[in-house]
Amino acid sequence: MPDISTEYMGLKLKSPVIMASGPLTSSLDSLKKGEDAGAGAVVLKSIFEEQIEKDAGRDTQSSGDYLQSSDHMEYFEAMAKDYYVDRYMSLLEKAKESLDIPVIASINCKSISTWLDYADRFRSCKADAIELNYFPIASNAEISGDKVDKALFDFVKSARSRIGGRLSIKIGSFYSSLSNVIRRIDEAGLEGIVLFNRPFRPDIDLERLEIKSSSPLSSPNEYGMSLRWTALMSGEIKADIAANTGIHDKNALIKMLLAGAKAVEICSAIMEKGYGVITEMNSGLSSFMEEKGYGRLKDFIGLLAEENYERGDAWERVQFLRTIGPVTE
Repeated sequence: MPDISTEYMGLKLKSPVIMASGPLTSSLDSLKKGEDAGAGAVVLKSIFEEQIEKDAGRDTQSSGDYLQSSDHMEYFEAMAKDYYVDRYMSLLEKAKESLDIPVIASINCKSISTWLDYADRFRSCKADAIELNYFPIASNAEISGDKVDKALFDFVKSARSRIGGRLSIKIGSFYSSLSNVIRRIDEAGLEGIVLFNRPFRPDIDLERLEIKSSSPLSSPNEYGMSLRWTALMSGEIKADIAANTGIHDKNALIKMLLAGAKAVEICSAIMEKGYGVITEMNSGLSSFMEEKGYGRLKDFIGLLAEENYERGDAWERVQFLRTIGPVTE
């Protein structure tokens, strides 16, 4: 039987399918179900600094009548923040005690100092790795792209110098030179890069005339960007790539591996189809390997990456006329 185990960031995974950070990785019961279904690792639901501040602020406001001085208010708000962080750390500790697969902590913060403080605390709970969730919205027209990129590089360097152990970063695709961004992250010495973050997508409610969220779940046709950049960069960097977004079935999983990903992170597929989709993807991968004569993932990971494929320049193609054929009168 083919061996579908892989190595990602130095972690040995029994399967390349990782449960991505999301609603289903916020409880121990869900994490256990993912492990039982065959997940190779789990990424805990991201701890969001903005959400913690909002919740702590709400708690502080509700106790305002009892807190007469600003010093008391600040102290109570700090304690409220610690409560939410401690609750996350409790989940991390329980997951480490209960699961036999790697547990990765995920952090999404506004400020570098808070980010690094959280990371230190999670490392003390023996997280197998830490995934930094980084997605700035460059909405200020006064800030150039160079400054946006520099902020990312400064953050990555600070994180690497401060945080020991395995470290990855999940980034978005909205950069003018993705190849340069990915290479600079790799040069900073991170063990993993997750391509790509799927941000909140706003929409408009025409009845209420207000902003609402579009579907939070990815669709099966959204994996193209991750596939392209995995294939373009997997052969150029030392860091392991985990592909993310739009991976809903065995075919998308196999394609990402062929492009050079060491693992994939899935969330929407599990939310739509249940934990059994992990089992189906593992089974489909095993069948593919048996059919093609591959005994291990190492036999074909990156086979179609740009550096390994004779027509690797096809990954750089952005026009589509050849794809749809010649135009006829």
